[in-house]
Amino acid sequence: SRTFAQKKADELEDEAHDLPKWSPEMSYRGQQYRYLNHQSNVIGYVKVKLLSASNLKRRDWSYLGGVPGASTLGLSKGSEISPYMEFSVGRSTKSSSIVANTSNPSWKRESFTIPLRKGTFEDGMPVILKVRGMESQAVLESVLPTAVKGDKSLGNGGVDITELCTGSKDIIDTTINLDPCGEVHCLIAYEPHGIEPAVGDIVVMEAFSRKKTNLILDPQAPMKVLAVNGNYLHAQYRMLTERFGAVKIHRNGVFVVERLNFIDSIWNLAMKPSDIVLNTKAGHKATKIAKPYVNYVGELAKPAVFSAQLAVGAVKASVNAGLTG
Repeated sequence: SRTFAQKKADELEDEAHDLPKWSPEMSYRGQQYRYLNHQSNVIGYVKVKLLSASNLKRRDWSYLGGVPGASTLGLSKGSEISPYMEFSVGRSTKSSSIVANTSNPSWKRESFTIPLRKGTFEDGMPVILKVRGMESQAVLESVLPTAVKGDKSLGNGGVDITELCTGSKDIIDTTINLDPCGEVHCLIAYEPHGIEPAVGDIVVMEAFSRKKTNLILDPQAPMKVLAVNGNYLHAQYRMLTERFGAVKIHRNGVFVVERLNFIDSIWNLAMKPSDIVLNTKAGHKATKIAKPYVNYVGELAKPAVFSAQLAVGAVKASVNAGLTG
C-alpha cells in the first residue's frame, strides 16, 4: 500500500495542469513532488490600471440615431457612444466600468487583477494581454425584437507582456491600438503566485519561460536553487548530456515543486542508516517480506509527524511575530 505522503503527492499530480519531469534525485526520498499543485493552477496575476481611451467609433450604424428625442430619452446613443474595455489573458477576462456618452473616455480609479492560469499556454508561447473596446447598448436597442442582442464591439487589440512575466520588465506603460480604430492607454504589471523560492528548493520553469529549441536544458526538468540574489536564482540542473549545469533565472520564471522542512531533514537523517542496510541484497529481500508491516507502522506514525510539523510551524510563527512586533 502507498504511504500517506505518496498518496497525497499522487493526488496533486492528478490535479496539476503543468506536470514537470520527475527526477528521484531532486525529490524527497524518491516520492513525487509534494508541492506540485500548491499554486492551485494559477501562475500569477496580471495587474492592469486603465487610464484612458481615445478616437473610439461605432463600427455600425444605429438605426435609432435619427429618431427625434431618442438620444435625450436614453433610447438611442445617436452619434455618442458609452464605451467600456474588456481585458483578457487566456481564459480569464475582466471588464471596466462604463463611461457614458463620449468617444474619448478616461478612468480615475480603474484597476483590476487578471489571473494567469496554468494549462493556458504551450511551452515558449508568448503571453498576450488582449483588449476589446465595447459599446454599452441603449435600453430600447437591446430589447427590440429586430435589434442585435448584446453589447457591440468597437475594436480589438493586444500587447505582448511576456517580458513582464519573465521579470525582464517591472511595468509596461503603453498605448494599445484597436482595430479598426481607437487607442487605449494603460499601465500593466505582473506578480507571481506561489511559494517564494529559497535555497535548497526544487523549482521548474513556468510555461512562458521554456524554449523548445534549447538543446542543453530540458525545459520541464527540475532545478535545485543554489543561491538567491534579489529577484534572481542561481539554479543547478542536469543537462541532456547527463552532466550538471547552472543557470541564472528570474524568480518569476519558475515555481516550487519540492521543499525540505525541518521535520523532513530529521526524518531523512534518521532513515539514512536503514537505507544503507536495505539497499543490500539481503536488505531487498527483508524489505519485500516486511513491507506491509513497515507501511502499517508508517500510517500509525502519521498523526505524530503531522503534530510535529504543526509545532514547528507554530515556533516559526512566534519567531516571525517577535521580529515584526
